[in-house]
Amino acid sequence: EEIERKKINFIFEIAEKEFPKILADKNKIKLAVQNLLDNAVKYTAENGQIRVGLNFSAKEIEFSVKDTGIGIPEMQKQKIFKRFFRAINAVESKKSGTGVGLSIVKNIIESHNGKIWFESGEGKGSTFYFTLPIE
Repeated sequence: EEIERKKINFIFEIAEKEFPKILADKNKIKLAVQNLLDNAVKYTAENGQIRVGLNFSAKEIEFSVKDTGIGIPEMQKQKIFKRFFRAINAVESKKSGTGVGLSIVKNIIESHNGKIWFESGEGKGSTFYFTLPIE
């Protein structure tokens, strides 16, 4: 697996309490999570770190993926969820990609009345978050 080959330190932080049930299409949410994890692995260098978090409040479940990857250039952040868009540093990294993954994730999360956002600094990694309402 890529995580082992690149010697990425993978940390999973999950709240130590029973999670509430949510109304969601399991396969679509799984696809969204897989896309975010795939990107984190793809753009994190050897010996980097990926931290996955899962928590909840009274109103929503929050999922996050934080990596120590290439990050997103400031001038391109507003386009990151657009279909077929790839940041210039992602293109220059010679990593394969179509630029549809994040637009799919955004569509899935928003179709579940959730929110998606990110924090990133070029060369400093990215953290992608999404929340889904507890119904």
